[in-house]
Amino acid sequence: MSNRSQLRRRRHTALPVGVAVFMFSMFAAAAAAGSHPCAAAKLQIVAGAAGAYRGHATQEVRLTHIGTGACHMTGFPGLQLLPANEAPQAVGASEAAPHLASRRVELAPGDEVVLLLGTLRVCEAANKADKKVSKRLQLALPGGGMKLLDGVHIDTLCGRATVVHFQPVQNEAAARAKASKGGSPLGELTGKLDVPDEANRGGILRYVVTLSNPTATAIALVARPAYAQSLYADGKAVDTTLRLNCGSAGAQIAAYSSASFDMQAEVPATLAGDTLKLSWKLQDGPGVGKIINLR
Repeated sequence: MSNRSQLRRRRHTALPVGVAVFMFSMFAAAAAAGSHPCAAAKLQIVAGAAGAYRGHATQEVRLTHIGTGACHMTGFPGLQLLPANEAPQAVGASEAAPHLASRRVELAPGDEVVLLLGTLRVCEAANKADKKVSKRLQLALPGGGMKLLDGVHIDTLCGRATVVHFQPVQNEAAARAKASKGGSPLGELTGKLDVPDEANRGGILRYVVTLSNPTATAIALVARPAYAQSLYADGKAVDTTLRLNCGSAGAQIAAYSSASFDMQAEVPATLAGDTLKLSWKLQDGPGVGKIINLR
């Protein structure tokens, strides 16, 4: 039996002991020698938070380079929405930002790029109860390979989805750590959500986040890393940023081990719609999400 199949699980409690603000800055990276087109096998792709951007309802998709050596993308990956019981829908650049289809992005190992898929929020049909929600997205990478991403929530009732934002991002704290230490080890962790099938308006959604260390080296949880938590329903997002209470975890996750953290989120009574998307992202680390029923 491999070490990977022997992950040890521990549960701890994460309390809202403070608020940290994620500060992101956009940067332009110089092309690295030997840079090659980014392949699917070298990218970790996760569905991020839902929100709003310049009049659009948006779904965030985050792509992280987990391979070795630099790679690049000339324009965003090929994108197709895969709605249930309908033909796939190609996604192009928005009319307001056609240059995104040819923007060159350079990624060093550990670098991340964020892509926003946007749809119009207001139309006559939006006043009706019907929705046209796609929950799966297919990405074709320039270096070869396909990725199928579940857990997105894109409503095309008011028109087709387009790419409204495509830009490398870098957390300022991560940038300092990367400059001094070669990158944050939190990026090696993987995440998993255990969430009930439904949440109640005005109630408390309790769930569990499990962080696993698949490497042969312990990963420190120093300085209580921040995490972002987002609830999204019917065009409205509720975001909070808290710090992980990792003291009871021994301030680290041992090699080939995992630690589970109890979480909770207040579900506003004013949220509309019949589905709720929960997104959770560890600072400098993994992000996970799940869509559940809303009562």
